[in-house]
Amino acid sequence: MGEAVFKALIDTSIYIPFINRAITHPVLKFGDMTPLLYMSAVVMEELYAGAFDKTSIRVLDRLFKTFDQLGRIVTPDYSDWQQAGKIIAKLGKKYGFEEVYLSHLLNDILIALSARRVGATLFTNNQKDYSRLREYVDFKIAS
Repeated sequence: MGEAVFKALIDTSIYIPFINRAITHPVLKFGDMTPLLYMSAVVMEELYAGAFDKTSIRVLDRLFKTFDQLGRIVTPDYSDWQQAGKIIAKLGKKYGFEEVYLSHLLNDILIALSARRVGATLFTNNQKDYSRLREYVDFKIAS
């Protein structure tokens, strides 16, 4: 019997501690399952935005190149942006979040929509924000 393979998309919150230690791929336990990893273009942007030293940038360049060569970078399309705007409006109306917090959620929404589009399970340390998003976006998230 072969190993079970599933699609996984790793959120920025999981990558950051590894990137800070110059480790390209996080070490995660998936049990008996083998992940087929995908990279969100939004996660990549967030990682580069926080990279202030040459070592981190080299690690990210290597990470980006790997996912690019594998054809596993997921980029939000126009319908993701449209849906994200609608979700932000609904979250703001329901929870009364200020604009700054809502703009922070934009990236999380785009990451969740990207994971859903490729049928991947999202792995994150940011359960609080993503669980709110599940009210409006149907996507798989590891618990």
